[in-house]
Amino acid sequence: MTSKGKDHKSGQKNGKSAFKLNRRNFLKRSGQSIAGLMAAGLFSFNITSPKAEASDGELSEKLVILHTNDMHGRIEEDDGIMGMAYLKSIVDDFRENYENVMLVDAGDTFHGRPIADNLDGRSVVDTMNVLGYDVMTAGNHDFNFGYERMLELNEKLEAEMVSANVEKDGDLLLPPYTNIEMAGKNIAVLGLATPATRFTTHPDNIEGIEFPNILDTTRRYVEEIKTTYNPDLLMALGHVGYGANNPDDEDFTTTDYMIKNHVDGIDIFVDGHSHTRIAEGDWQDGTLVVQAYEYLKKLGVVEVDFSGDEPTYQAHLISADDAFNNYDPDEEMAELLEELREEAAAQMLL
Repeated sequence: MTSKGKDHKSGQKNGKSAFKLNRRNFLKRSGQSIAGLMAAGLFSFNITSPKAEASDGELSEKLVILHTNDMHGRIEEDDGIMGMAYLKSIVDDFRENYENVMLVDAGDTFHGRPIADNLDGRSVVDTMNVLGYDVMTAGNHDFNFGYERMLELNEKLEAEMVSANVEKDGDLLLPPYTNIEMAGKNIAVLGLATPATRFTTHPDNIEGIEFPNILDTTRRYVEEIKTTYNPDLLMALGHVGYGANNPDDEDFTTTDYMIKNHVDGIDIFVDGHSHTRIAEGDWQDGTLVVQAYEYLKKLGVVEVDFSGDEPTYQAHLISADDAFNNYDPDEEMAELLEELREEAAAQMLL
């Protein structure tokens, strides 16, 4: 199966699957490196620095993971919400200062505000494509327009959408994972959806869709990824939820419960669903769990340094206020948002 110009093989329920995503070229940089904030601590960042300057050491051995979650259609700037125009300026700044930058989203992205809903999510996809997202996973509310529409949006999306525990008629609805070559390393990204999608979108939206046991599925694909690719970094990109649900109910299993009790081998878990603000990441049995709150109020940043015998990590969040105080909105994105705003408004008059 060939999708979006990327070479990967179709996964089947029975038998081994393998998914390969070659590193695609990022969008042309704007040349703008206006300002930025980096984390204080392990890598000697200066959080008050006027530029997003890279930390000491060889840039080729560093990977920066920028992550968003639970956007819920908030692509426009608002009070405490940076929106896509400010986000693009920040992302461009990181790409100007680092050789290896990965941009990922942990779901609940396409639905939630009129600019998104009136265009059935296309406006969100259009802005994500300009930003140059690499990978996303499906959240429960990404099914709100129906799973068929989600698949249509996936066809328009230049990023890879992955989810290992969503099936239709016994077959995977999406690739379960992808393997990206970056910083001279194999970076595997496993997608996970909350089984609570059964109850948190309208039943008509997921008719015929099944959510196999998330713990069994995660263990299975972690082992497959390690056997097939022996990755230098295994990242779960999950819309699962952190500490807020009932771990005794399979449909409401939490990320921290999964790691502590059932799943080994994940280096970084980029999470969503629970709208949790994890300021500097949380270590759970050798796994760094990160989540960037909600609604583009925060952007998550994880720097991975591969220069030592084992990778080292530093995580922090950039707030909307940080964005407003240190960046100007990207003009290209601002123009696109104005066009989408007018198109969404026109839909209301039909």
